[in-house]
Formats: sequence, structure tokens, C-alpha cells
Amino acid sequence: MVIIVILTLLTFGIVTIAVVSGYYWASAESPVAQRLKTLVPELGSQAKAKKKGPSLGARLLALLGTYSFGGRENSLAQRLSYAGIRGPRAVVLFLGMRTLFSFGPALVVLVPRISSGKPLGYALLMAALVWACGHVLMNLWLRVRLTRRVQELTSALPDTLDLMVTCLEAGLGLNAAIARIGEERSGREDALGREFAQVAFELRSGRTREDALRGLGDRNGVEDLKALSGLIIQSDRLGASMAQTLRSHADLLRTKRRQRAEEAARKLPIKMLFPLAFFILPALFIVVGGPAMLRLKDLVDLVVNH
Repeated sequence: MVIIVILTLLTFGIVTIAVVSGYYWASAESPVAQRLKTLVPELGSQAKAKKKGPSLGARLLALLGTYSFGGRENSLAQRLSYAGIRGPRAVVLFLGMRTLFSFGPALVVLVPRISSGKPLGYALLMAALVWACGHVLMNLWLRVRLTRRVQELTSALPDTLDLMVTCLEAGLGLNAAIARIGEERSGREDALGREFAQVAFELRSGRTREDALRGLGDRNGVEDLKALSGLIIQSDRLGASMAQTLRSHADLLRTKRRQRAEEAARKLPIKMLFPLAFFILPALFIVVGGPAMLRLKDLVDLVVNH
């Protein structure tokens, strides 16, 4: 009974501290805003009114992710970037969501079982299993999102290169062609179009073309984009025809896409073998051999009786 009371009070204290800390952290002003408000009160109030910060829920998730495990993992930030989840708080927001969806259900399972007087070991085991399921599901969601986005970028790259070749042959420069592609394709909720729009924004901001193109390949984790960036940089240095180079590379990427489709088609019979063996063939054997087995059983019974 004492253990139940201690765990209940501990859970209540943790939740209360988290809520109060999140409230004060969400309502507190940043040091820059405080200094601006001190120096120029009118300007500080206008900047505070114009600049809308993150929501309270996002701040609470970020606070929760700051004190969770794995907050400084560079690999997690890289995977989030590959999945298209970026920003200064992307890591802590994801860690906060993962903590919420793992520890939250675990506490929901743990506290009622302990309060009802069930064995502590069994309750802890069930809570640990629920926590592990939530943790794994969040990581699986991130992996699925990452894989889907990489496939989307890879499949859209040849058509985008064809559009870039058309723009170059129409007389546009490389920077103007990149900006045109980003403008055309980003409006259709295309991931590759948004990436080209970001490259165009970086070029307009003063970043060199080489750095912007290398950043395009590094932040997405797509080997074809890295190869394209290196090819454009090398062609720009050597003074080669950019349109002809991109047309040849587009043909190569289209060939690789067709080869990947053929590879997936050849793997299909092997993937169909297990569903066929475990779900279709047993039912087929029952339908085909069931009447014969029943007939054979009747004949055996008849012979035994006589």
C-alpha cells in the first residue's frame, strides 16, 4: 500500500512540475525581445505583435523532448532532415512526441494496475511493453516517411531534369532555370520542387552555387541528387554544355528507374510465395481434398463395420 501511495504521489508531482514548467517557459519572453523592449518600447511591442511564435503545444513538446533521451543525436537530426522535417526545434519536437506516445500510454497502463492492487512486477512488465511499442512505432513512422520521401525525390528527378534542359535551351541561365523549376513544381506540393525553390532562395541570398547544390544533396540523402550536384559543379568548372550534360544524366536516371522497376517485378514471385503457401494453398487443399477425404473416411468406416 505504501508503494502505491508513493508512486501515485510521484506521478502527480512529475506531471505538475512538467505542466508548470511548460507554462512558465511558454509565457516567458526571449532575451532578445526583453532587450528590444527595454531599448525601444514601441518597436519591441510591434515586433512582438508581428512575430508569431510557436504554439503552446509545440513548446510543451519541445520542453518534453529537451529532457528526454537522445536529444543530442546527430543521426536523428539527419534522418529528420531526410524525411523533410526540418527546423531549429525539429529534434526536440520529435523527441517530445516520441516521449509522449511512449511514456503516456505506459503511465495509463501502470497507474490503474498499481492502484487496483495487482502485482508490481506484472504491471511494470506491461508498462515496459507498451512503452517499447510506442517507441518503436514512432521510429517506424519516421523510417516510413523517410523512405517514401526518398522514393518520391528519386522518381521525380528525371522529369525535373527534362524541364531544366528545356529552360536552358530556351535561353535561361542555370540559376534562373533552378528558380523557374522551383516556382513551377513547388506549387503542386512536389518535394523536389520545394527543394529547388530552397536552392533558388539560397542563391538569391548570396550563397555560392557550389555550396547550394552540395547542400541540396546533403540534406536529402538521395544518391541521385548528390550525383547531380557533383555533375553540375564539375560541368560548370570545365565549361561544358550544361543542357547536353543534363540531358545525358536524365537519360541515365530514367534507365536506372526502369531497372529498379524491373528489379521489383522480378522480386514479386518470391514475395508472393509466402502468402500463397500460408493463406491460399491450405484453403485450396481443403476445397479440393476435403470431399475426397470425407469419402475415404466413409469407405474406411464401412470396411471396419463389416
